Amino acid sequence: MTNSNRLGRIDSEIQTALADTLTYNMNAKELEGVMVSVISCHTSKDLKHCKVLISIFPDTEKEKKFFAVKNATPYLRRELARKINLRVVPELTFELDNSAEYGANIDRIIANLHKNEEN
Repeated sequence: MTNSNRLGRIDSEIQTALADTLTYNMNAKELEGVMVSVISCHTSKDLKHCKVLISIFPDTEKEKKFFAVKNATPYLRRELARKINLRVVPELTFELDNSAEYGANIDRIIANLHKNEEN
């Protein structure tokens, strides 16, 4: 068994545990009516750091909602320690996924190009 397979399994377990916690166990008022999705997790080889890519829907006041998730990091780490059996629970670093906005912008540009070609 290679080390990359192990890291992949750990990333998958962290992603599942965080998604479960963010969906069912968060009681933050800022996150009411908001869907927070864990897109991916990337844990360092020494298992001390984990970069978590999240998406927030709907997009209104996205930075405020992202700040609420970042403020909940100690709680999320405790829940992670409770759900996953690791010797050391990694430090979590959250990043906002903007790929949906990027894709929508590209679609808008292409639509404008097609519209200009027709004229």
